[in-house]
Amino acid sequence: MSLPELKQAYSLISQASHILLIVPQRASFDAISSMIALYLVLQSTKEDHVDEVSPQHVPTALQFLPGSSQVAMAPRKQSEIVLDIAGPTAIGAVRSQPLQGGLRIHLSLPDNVDINKDQLEVSVRSLPYDLVITFGATDLEALGPVFAANADFFYNTPVINIDHRAANEHFGTVNLVDITAGSTAEVAYDLITTFPDNPIDDGVATALYAGIVSGTDSFQKPSTTPRSFQAAARLMEADADRESVIQHIIKTKPLSLLKLTGRLYARLRYDEHIQLFWSLVRPKDFTDSDASTADLPRAMYELANNIAGFHAAFVLSENEQHDQYKVFLLLGKGLLQRRDTIQKNLAATRDNGLMQIKITASSLEEAENTALEKIRDIIM
Repeated sequence: MSLPELKQAYSLISQASHILLIVPQRASFDAISSMIALYLVLQSTKEDHVDEVSPQHVPTALQFLPGSSQVAMAPRKQSEIVLDIAGPTAIGAVRSQPLQGGLRIHLSLPDNVDINKDQLEVSVRSLPYDLVITFGATDLEALGPVFAANADFFYNTPVINIDHRAANEHFGTVNLVDITAGSTAEVAYDLITTFPDNPIDDGVATALYAGIVSGTDSFQKPSTTPRSFQAAARLMEADADRESVIQHIIKTKPLSLLKLTGRLYARLRYDEHIQLFWSLVRPKDFTDSDASTADLPRAMYELANNIAGFHAAFVLSENEQHDQYKVFLLLGKGLLQRRDTIQKNLAATRDNGLMQIKITASSLEEAENTALEKIRDIIM
């Protein structure tokens, strides 16, 4: 991560009066841990002027982190009226006048200052924040209902975008997106180390260490680099609680997820010529593994994290209606630049980095052949 971008991010944070920290609707442990770490840092200077938001509940496995109990499921609502006045640089006095069913504000200017309506511009902010910091979001839509309900706010407020994935759309005012990092927590660590007076105490260190461990799958992902180990070592020196991280994160990966991922591995197929990997899942697989379709994207990421250099990977899921199928598609780095075109050509929807394609077919074999034909076309 380049130093100018880190300094620019720190400058925005220093100047902000009220900051919103937020993760995607389907946030990774890495993203949530990174958000909590920065929240703990900012609490020392911003006090009650920083809020952390996750559209879903903080996972039980992360609730041991200090600061996790302060995570809200929605931003604070506090409308603000902004009045821009061209010309005057000072005001005289402000008073309010109650009206039936409302309120009138009187704002007086210094003596001998003339003004007309053309010099005034009024806007309304639905949320009280003057800076947003996102963690692990590929785009603003990944924030789910929070973005959908406040799109104008997000488009008109400075955003610091913290992520490490190549799929990130660089939607921020400042983009701290480092695809050479093994986790979002490593990027957050780089930012926090630009703060003066070394704000990394044991709580911050534990949250960042938890992010790195979960983001690198306990340092086993192919994307793990020596930098990941170096950052982890420094956090250990800062008294990160390694034992708690191991106990709550490494040893508590849901058995249902492991079972579902195992079934995907068992049916893994590939086209070596074009580096295309795919697997199949049936309704019985969810029943037998005590999982649900909501677990499928995470199981797919578990699968894809252990496949190096793929152009595309997909999972074909059979619905309870036997003629209806859904494809969960993950693009490799080489296709990401064409993602929007590919999405349009496949008539796909997109959710947190995965494309979803609906297929109607008379059998699983027919649906598989249809999916292969569509996806081979985009690769070749």
